[in-house]
Amino acid sequence: MNLREKIIHYMRDQQPPAQKWIPTWWFKFHISGVSGTAEIRRELERMEREGLVESDHTQSNKTLWKLKQQAGEVTP
Repeated sequence: MNLREKIIHYMRDQQPPAQKWIPTWWFKFHISGVSGTAEIRRELERMEREGLVESDHTQSNKTLWKLKQQAGEVTP
């Protein structure tokens, strides 16, 4: 399973999946095989450009992410 699949799988498992905001650093502690937050952030930014996730930059110290589509519609 690649990083994108792991991120989507983790986000789908959150309740309710399409409405839960998750900070970038959170994935580092909940997804195995990740070298660091920078790697996660790059993948989330790619996913955002492709319309899979959306971000919330309102907090100055962290970015929050959530699935943009309904969890069942997102494919890695």
